[in-house]
Amino acid sequence: MQLKSTTDYAVRIVYYLALHREIVTAAELSAALKIPESYIPKITKKLKDANIVRACEGLKGGYVLIKEPEEISLFDIIASTEVTMKINRCLEEDGFCSRNATDYCSVHKAFLKVQKIYENSLQEVTIADMI
Repeated sequence: MQLKSTTDYAVRIVYYLALHREIVTAAELSAALKIPESYIPKITKKLKDANIVRACEGLKGGYVLIKEPEEISLFDIIASTEVTMKINRCLEEDGFCSRNATDYCSVHKAFLKVQKIYENSLQEVTIADMI
């Protein structure tokens, strides 16, 4: 599984905001992180919806973290931008299996084990750890 560029940008934006601990403009984020300025609002909207950042309106507007860096995990950021965090379709909430075998399938059980390790690992890494 490979994360979308939106997710990579989101992690970098949160990291940058954590380093600066003040309102940062879209122009500054764009210049510092080499992200197209027109793309910043799309990414920060997802981060706002996840209660990670807040948009500040006005002449000196921009973006600022809502939470402390210790409270923001990689899982939180990735989950806000990716369509799914599941490594296989059979692990989705609806439990879809083309073979109707999720209750006894060995492959499903193996994917579930890997899924738990994956999610736990991402939850353990915070933005504070990265700083």
